[in-house]
This record gives sequence, C-alpha cells and structure tokens, in this order.
Amino acid sequence: MANLLSAPFKRLGWGLVLSSLAFQLQAHEKQSQQQELQLDRTESAETQRVDSRAKAAEWGLTDTEWERYESLMAGRRGILSPGLDPLTALGVEARTDQERRRYAELQARFEYERIERELAYQRSYDEAIQRIAGDQPRVSTFTMKPESLASAGLGALGQAASPVRYDVIVAMADCSGCDSAVRDMVSDGRAVNVWVVDSDNDDGKIRRWATGLGIPVERVTSGSVTLNHGTDLDVSGRSLPIVRQR
Repeated sequence: MANLLSAPFKRLGWGLVLSSLAFQLQAHEKQSQQQELQLDRTESAETQRVDSRAKAAEWGLTDTEWERYESLMAGRRGILSPGLDPLTALGVEARTDQERRRYAELQARFEYERIERELAYQRSYDEAIQRIAGDQPRVSTFTMKPESLASAGLGALGQAASPVRYDVIVAMADCSGCDSAVRDMVSDGRAVNVWVVDSDNDDGKIRRWATGLGIPVERVTSGSVTLNHGTDLDVSGRSLPIVRQR
C-alpha cells in the first residue's frame, strides 16, 4: 500500500524538480541575453564616443564643443541650415564674443590651409599637363563644376586675395555674340574662365575653337584664361553669352 502511494508522490517530486530546473534555465538565458544587450549598448556608446572625439579633433574642437554642435544641428539651426559645418554653426550660435572670435579664428585658419592645399595640387596638376600636352591650350578637366557659378572659386578668403575673374558661358555654334565676347575680354587682359556648353566634352574641339579666336597660348598656360567643358551647366532658355564676375 505504501509503495502504491509513494509512486505518485515520486512522480510529482520529479515534476517539481524538472519545472524548477526549466525555470532556472530560462532565467539564466534571459539574464545572459540582458547582459549581451547591455554589452552591445556599452560597445555602441563607446564607438560613438570615439567617433565623436575623432570628428571633434578633425575640426580643432573639444568633445564638449562637438556635443553642442550636434545639439544645435538637431534643433532649429539644423532645420534652418542643414549640413552646416561645425565651425560656422558654432560661430553663428556663439554665446559670447570670446566664443565667436575662437570659431572665426579656427575657420580662417582652416580655410587658408584648404586653399593652400588646393593651390599646391593645382600647381602639380598644371605641371603634369604641361609635361603631357606641351604648349597646346589646356582644357580644364580637374576643376569640379560648381553648383552655381556665383558660388564658385576659392571661398570668401580666396576671393578676397585673388584678382577679379569672370565666368563666361558660351556656345561654339549658333551664338553670334559668344566669339566676340570672349575675344574682347581676353584682349582687354581680363582673367576669364570660359565654359563651353556644346563641347561634347571634346578637348580638341575647344582647343581648335580657342585657336581660331586667337587666344594666346601663354594666357591659357598661365591660367589667366581657362577653357572648361560646360556641358553640365543648365542654361536652357537663356541667351548666350552669359558673363558673370566671381
């Protein structure tokens, strides 16, 4: 009789043990998952801190200043001026004259160094073209097309230090005033960037056209006159030539 009664109790006891083990296993797995999630969050936060620190150093800023920049761009300033660089954003939103002067100094130094690097590369590029093309008039393929000609050039610092230049947008065909406009500006000794909208990105076409206009090779070689493909410029519905001072 005792054996008959003890069997169900034994089965019940084993069931409780197994249930307890299963519960403990689930709790352990849940704890492990939470620990892994916390570890991932910690690693992600550390990666973000390292990334932010590197970006701040690139602009000459402290970690605190970079955090303020991110905060500004996440608010109204970011809506008004999306994509604004850190120095300009912090300078415009400076809280004191001392802050404003600091960011202006940093930006002036960065802009000056940028211009020096670009000019150094441009000189190396010009020397390479001179070795390759000799005395042939050069057609610009290095200068990136600006979004708008009014914003082209070396920026405010470069414009202040550079002689006056003109952008002249022309077509080689079906433009009665284009040839004379370029010829007159070159003969007047003006610094000119000539953009040819119907060049088909063919250097030879522009060279032959420039030679036919009598543009001195030395003016092109020195960079006083630049010849550029203007096929990417949107001048639809506008009469040519278009002349703009930079």
